[in-house]
Amino acid sequence: MKHAVSLALALAFSISAFAQSDRPKELTPLILSKIKADVDKDAIAFKQSLAKKDLSTSEINFSVDTFKVEQIAAKRMEVDYSTAGMNNTMNDKAASYDKLLNKYYKILLAALKPADKVTLIATQRSWITYRDAERKLIHTMGKQEYSGGGTIQSNIASAAYAGLVAERTLKIFNYYNSIVN
Repeated sequence: MKHAVSLALALAFSISAFAQSDRPKELTPLILSKIKADVDKDAIAFKQSLAKKDLSTSEINFSVDTFKVEQIAAKRMEVDYSTAGMNNTMNDKAASYDKLLNKYYKILLAALKPADKVTLIATQRSWITYRDAERKLIHTMGKQEYSGGGTIQSNIASAAYAGLVAERTLKIFNYYNSIVN
């Protein structure tokens, strides 16, 4: 009988531990720091693999930059896949792509002739206006009356916005890449 009770307790403890380990964890600064360090290591190997391909330096650098953003987001989701965690990850992903967008925008701007810079500046200002309006529309379409509601709508909205910024980042890079290659 004692053996059966001990076995039942051990089994209950194992099930409890398994169930708890299957829950999202809080993404602490320490965990995030480790994720970033791991991704930095992976990025070195990724860059080395790209160096063996027929790619320009700018293509390799852009690929590594976006690799880091995507890998950090993926690893964050593995830790905290709660609704709030996913939204935080997508918001940070959008912010990271926005930094890359600004980086490659400046590089593209520097590569253009003075008269052509005016066009890029005007286009980027228009895109920012579009981005802000699109973000409002994304949130409007997520309202219960249009989407059926639910917490998933916030995830859809944050992912759509991150995708919008990532898409523009790629477009700006491709403009630059077409000049240098």
